Amino acid sequence: MPLQNSPVTEADFIQVVRVLAEIATMEGSLDDKRVRLMDEIAAIVGADSWVWAFSPLLKPGAQPVYLVQNRGGFDEGRISRLLMAIEHPDSGEMTAPFAQAMMESGAQVTRIRQQIVPDQRFFNSPSLPLWQEANVGPLMLSARPLEGKGIAMCAFYRAVAAPEFTPREARIAHIVLTGVPWLHEESVPHPQANDIPKLPPRCRLILNQLVQGRARKEIAADLVLSLHTVNDYIKQIFKHFGVHSQTQLIARLRNGDGGDQADPA
Repeated sequence: MPLQNSPVTEADFIQVVRVLAEIATMEGSLDDKRVRLMDEIAAIVGADSWVWAFSPLLKPGAQPVYLVQNRGGFDEGRISRLLMAIEHPDSGEMTAPFAQAMMESGAQVTRIRQQIVPDQRFFNSPSLPLWQEANVGPLMLSARPLEGKGIAMCAFYRAVAAPEFTPREARIAHIVLTGVPWLHEESVPHPQANDIPKLPPRCRLILNQLVQGRARKEIAADLVLSLHTVNDYIKQIFKHFGVHSQTQLIARLRNGDGGDQADPA
C-alpha cells in the first residue's frame, strides 16, 4: 500500500494548507504549537489519541527508546499502559523495519500499522495484550530523522475495534508533518536525553511517567509497585541525569532548557 498511490483530494489539501498556515503564525510555546498541530492532524484523520516523542539515535536492531514530550486523548491510566506497550521488546522488534526505512531514506516516513507489520505477526505478538489494555487498535507512525541528534516520532491511535487508518489518511498526516521541519528540529530536548537508553527498562518507564508530570503514588499504583520501590527507581533516575527534583528533570528532558536551573520559589 504505497502512500504515493493514496487519493488525496483538493479538500484535503485545503485543510493541510490551513493547518500549516495557522501553526506557522500562531503565538505560544513550543508545547503549544506541537499540541495544536497534533490535535489538528488527529481531527483530520480521525484519530482519538496521539503522542509526540523524541527517540535518541540507536544502533540498528536495538530496542527503540522514546521520551514522550506531548500527548492528546489519553487519560493518566491509559498513557501508563501505552508506555508499557511501547517498552515491550516485541513492539521494538515489530517496528524495526519501519525504523530502518526511515534511516535509509534520511527523510520523514509515515506508515499505517499494516504497512509496518502484517496482521498475523501483530495479532500473535506477546505485546498485543498490552496494546489492548491501552485501548489501542489501529495506529499510524510518522518518524523524522534529526541529523546527528535523534528521531522525532509522531504516533496516532484509534481504539480497539475501530476502523483501520487508510493510506489516504497517512498521506495527509505525512504532508502536514513534513511541512514543519522547524518544529521537529526545535523539539530536540537537552543532549542528556541521548542517555535514556542506558537506563534499565523499568527506569525508562518511570522516567516517561515523571516527564508527563505524574505523581509518585499514581506511578506506583499503575505499575503495581510499592511507593518505596518507585522512590528507589526515581533516585536512580535523578542521579543518572544529575538533577534533584521532578521539576528539574522535566526542564532538562522535555523543554531542553537545562535541569541545573533552580526550582521556582
